Amino acid sequence: MHTYMNIKKLASISGDFWDVTDRAGLFGLVVAGLGEGRHRRADDGHEFVNMSSYSYLGLDTDPRLVQAAADAVLSEGSLNTSTSRMRIRFAALEDAERALSEHFDVEAVTTASCAVAAWASLPLLASGLFTEDVPPVMVFDKNAHFCLNALKAAAADEAQIVTIAHNDVEALEQLCKEHPKVAYVADGVYSTGGQAPVKELLRLQEKYGLFLYFDEAHGISTLGQRGRGLVLEELGGRITDRTIIIASLNKGFGASGGAIFLGPRGSDERKNLALRNGPLMWSQRVNTAGLGAIKASVALHATEEFAGLQKRLQDNIDLFDGLVQTEQSRDGLPIRFVEVGKEDATVQLAQRLLEQGFYASPIFFPIIGRGRAGLRLMLRANMTRTEIETFAGLLKELRDELAPSGDGAEAGDVRR
Repeated sequence: MHTYMNIKKLASISGDFWDVTDRAGLFGLVVAGLGEGRHRRADDGHEFVNMSSYSYLGLDTDPRLVQAAADAVLSEGSLNTSTSRMRIRFAALEDAERALSEHFDVEAVTTASCAVAAWASLPLLASGLFTEDVPPVMVFDKNAHFCLNALKAAAADEAQIVTIAHNDVEALEQLCKEHPKVAYVADGVYSTGGQAPVKELLRLQEKYGLFLYFDEAHGISTLGQRGRGLVLEELGGRITDRTIIIASLNKGFGASGGAIFLGPRGSDERKNLALRNGPLMWSQRVNTAGLGAIKASVALHATEEFAGLQKRLQDNIDLFDGLVQTEQSRDGLPIRFVEVGKEDATVQLAQRLLEQGFYASPIFFPIIGRGRAGLRLMLRANMTRTEIETFAGLLKELRDELAPSGDGAEAGDVRR
């Protein structure tokens, strides 16, 4: 028991942190949307800027995506077929997956979420169905997303599981030397900041046949030509048959659900295996509104305007990095983590920022290591310069006020 997970222990340790966050008014906020990443609290009308939105390009409120979602529902007259896609499916599902496949030059399948994408594909990889019927040694990066780590038990029923230190290419190469089939499971862009050493991993793939499995929830749309993400950009836009990518379509992409990039276009055998042997067989999928938004987002990704959105995002990242020093500064990614250290101090800081009109998500164990609590921030293309500068000034002022001893000041130092 508890070889891979201990939910009871996790809940026991993190429960107090969640309770404190809830009491501070930072958990379960009920709001009205004001557009452009701004909200109004329903109970008292307090307005604030969301500094922790995953909509890196601001597409979640783009009128064209919203209209496309509404049009799709009205066209079909239904949100779902309410049966398995294997039995009956709307043309909107075919159209959305075809558009994704053509745009990213992959064999794409949509899912209800990125977590379902992991559930639908990771155990299949562990079984050996994608590695010549030989189960690979499944090597998980220690910092791989929770939705990947949560599947270790299922994967362990099919293959040997190994966990290595974060971005430890040397340890991974040693495993490649010792075993004929190895698969590496990691994030492309990590949810708490930083990225995978993709170039080095591709070297191992070429040398040893390493199978690479990436969660690109935070990389798709924000990075790469036409939003193809970190991994596909390093691959020159051409996915290999030794690579699977899962992605969120409701973060930078601005639509709904998730996707699996199963391999190169025409990977019909893999697609059939995914559709017939797991949760993709069931009745839950991206609904008709989400499918309409997916098609509209793909169309926007192919325009010159899209490159301008990416440029605005990078400009805002550079502006923030010039004001606030973090471990992630100058990495070109939209996620920043301001470490505070103590959980109670982190919650207090977040509470004071919200009072001043900025929501910054406090994170703690199990999202981050114990004693390393802090604020997770996401930069967006539709943030204004004034918003970023005002937030940075407040962050410095409140940190100085709440932690005059300098507790946790090395990470997240704010520059004037």
